[in-house]
Amino acid sequence: MWVKIFMTLGGLAGCGGVALGALSAHALKTRLEPAGLQTLGTVTQYLLIHGLLLIAIAAWLRAAPESTLLRAAGALLVVGMFCFCGGLTIGTLTGIRSFGVLAPFGGTALMAGWLTLALYGLIKA
Repeated sequence: MWVKIFMTLGGLAGCGGVALGALSAHALKTRLEPAGLQTLGTVTQYLLIHGLLLIAIAAWLRAAPESTLLRAAGALLVVGMFCFCGGLTIGTLTGIRSFGVLAPFGGTALMAGWLTLALYGLIKA
């Protein structure tokens, strides 16, 4: 189940990253301030990087399906992407800055996901 979830969400994150990058480069280029475009550029990078990492975790889970650490790392990345990328994107596109309060929680979850993956490497690899 986790393999399917992480693989699917990783693919969706990658697609979202490409779509947001194209949207920012073309349709939104004249509609947003430079700071907004820079924020969406960061979101695009995070979606692409963390989408690939989720796909890698899904592949590792096939070899170690019992790994609580890999499942936790993937779950933290999913939460982090939704909070960080979602909060910043919604805030930037709607102008409702209160969505930006999700970003620090998302960033913390992303870092925790990376650290959990590092812990897996330290203990299991």
